[in-house]
Amino acid sequence: MNGISGFQSAKRCVMKLIQGVVIFILGFVPICLQAQQKEDTLQVNLRPIEVTAIHTTISAADAPLALSTLNRSLATLNSSSSLSLKSVGDQLPGLWVNDRQNYALGNRMTIRGVGWRAAFGVRGIQVVLDGIPLTVADGQSMINIIDPAFIRHAEVVRGPAATYWGNSSGGVLYLSTRPPYKDQENALRLRAVAGSFGMRKAEAEYSLANKNRQMDIYSSYLYTDGFRDYSSAKVFRSGLTGSVKLTSKSRLKYQGNLIYMPEAQHPSSLTKQQAQDDPTMARSSFVSSGAGKDITQGQAGLSYILDTSIGAINVTGYGIYRDLNNPLPFGIITINRWAGGLRATLDKSWNTFDLQIGAESKLQNDDRTEFDNVGSPKRGGIQVDQIERVWNQALFVTGTYAIGAVNILGGLRYDRLRFKADSSITDQSGERTFASLSPSIGINYTPGNQTIFANLSTSFEAPTTTELVNRPGGGNGFNPSLQPEHTLGLELGIRGNMMNNSLDYDFTLYHMWIRDLLFPYQLQSNGPTYYRNQGETNHSGIEAKIDWQVNRNWKLSATANVTHAEFKKAETIDSLPLAGKAVPGIPKYRLHSRLSWSPGHFLTALSYQYVSNYAVNNLNTASNDHYGIFDIKLSYDNLLQDSSTRLQPFINVKNIFDTRYNGSVVVNAYGSRYYEPAPGRNWQMGLALNF
Repeated sequence: MNGISGFQSAKRCVMKLIQGVVIFILGFVPICLQAQQKEDTLQVNLRPIEVTAIHTTISAADAPLALSTLNRSLATLNSSSSLSLKSVGDQLPGLWVNDRQNYALGNRMTIRGVGWRAAFGVRGIQVVLDGIPLTVADGQSMINIIDPAFIRHAEVVRGPAATYWGNSSGGVLYLSTRPPYKDQENALRLRAVAGSFGMRKAEAEYSLANKNRQMDIYSSYLYTDGFRDYSSAKVFRSGLTGSVKLTSKSRLKYQGNLIYMPEAQHPSSLTKQQAQDDPTMARSSFVSSGAGKDITQGQAGLSYILDTSIGAINVTGYGIYRDLNNPLPFGIITINRWAGGLRATLDKSWNTFDLQIGAESKLQNDDRTEFDNVGSPKRGGIQVDQIERVWNQALFVTGTYAIGAVNILGGLRYDRLRFKADSSITDQSGERTFASLSPSIGINYTPGNQTIFANLSTSFEAPTTTELVNRPGGGNGFNPSLQPEHTLGLELGIRGNMMNNSLDYDFTLYHMWIRDLLFPYQLQSNGPTYYRNQGETNHSGIEAKIDWQVNRNWKLSATANVTHAEFKKAETIDSLPLAGKAVPGIPKYRLHSRLSWSPGHFLTALSYQYVSNYAVNNLNTASNDHYGIFDIKLSYDNLLQDSSTRLQPFINVKNIFDTRYNGSVVVNAYGSRYYEPAPGRNWQMGLALNF
């Protein structure tokens, strides 16, 4: 009851804040109107960017919510090694990507602190690649399949977004590898990269376009010995996107991706002293048990778009297959997964009103077997053998209403999730059902080149099959006590451009109330991670971004994040109070700045990243130290004489001043092994050819 009453009091606070938002907007109107009147009459009309991350055709400028977009040119792709999604995330406020130097675990990722508790993979955030959700029905996001070197466009919805994506949508990261096609043009791109720690990578991409069809296909192979001992990896990735014009009113879009990772060694995290004394070391228990991952995953999707008299119909279907072998000290986990989804929408537009109605269904089928690990690794007795199924059905509606310079965007979605487990070694089975109603509403006012917006939104995060299956008492079936986590978010911001469009800015204030937290905990060293619902947290902060094209050759970009996340009602497994303590894994201050200089054919960029110290466990008795890192990129983009061939050599030097720091952490790790060291000075260099 206390949790419910706390959430109700939060809603009352929201109403007071909304009143403040209205006063703020009304107070800003005359100021902005004056600015509009004084503005230069010379205007540049740019093609509006449609927001694919919320399934609407509203432009990024008009969206009444906190939204970040990033476009990467061909020259940018060629000049960056892009071995981690950090290369994308650094330029997007709200999103924080940690390169763990561990391909077995992948990147650690949070949006406004959501996702802080994930010991591996990504939780609480919806991730989409080329239109295919990498977040499956139970809320797990599988991001190994993403090759950051081919990401051309990224969008981040920084607040709760269950209205658009359902379960596990505390934020959205939407990625696209589709190139900016030009009619009647074929292109081939080849790139070779080598660098520190025995890294070598080969990339190839081919695209074609004509009046009726477009296609892009890419492949890459990566090998690295790894910065840490016992952290080598071999990764093959490939992708395909395209579209075919069927008739004057219909088209078909297709996409697919593949990853084969036969080796990804897992060195584990370290204590603070170990990370200081020997940051490259691996834990002996992980080496002797052969800890790591072997992954094969493929996915494919089709979208049919038809323009009719009653509106635009869009039907999208996709399927995913994943085979995982994951040895760990406490056991060997194998999962054979089939997943997929079907989404159908109808979009209808009137003069000032756009409406979308639709339905979505997701299915996930995991054949899970867990063995004892008797070393090397070698399978021993079976601990768990069961089929886990998740069904997610949803109905939703969204609408946009425009009144002059004012836009209102609202939506409502109903989700029903059913989890079922059937064991083949015992009569024990489990079944859980969750349901959630997710509303959102946003309003903006656009006087001239500024957009002032306010948004109220919600999200929920159901326990995943991995979290449900790990029962403190052992055995098969699902944990019967876990419940979904719920979030209510409010944000207020302004974005726009000035100085004849040479300066773009984005400034946002936000607050989130999160209840029924899914808390991770361990009961023994090298043991599994269990989960329980416990308490509430509040996340509030400021996000800012500027892009200033100083002149033709110089550009300054910066993103800044101030985040205050603390426990309001919570306690440890030993009943120690946590109220007032900082939520671990979330730094209060983050800054990323970049100064670019591009004289002639040269491309150079100097960047600086600062991260403040932050707690790494619930009791705040341990922390990760602050750090500041400088990186530099150098490249030469040259079109060979009398040909269409473009040659671009490059070199990246990271951590120029050889700073010792931990780039990531494992929150609440057993035995105080929280820290994942980052490398000192390291480099990558390569050559790109475009035909």
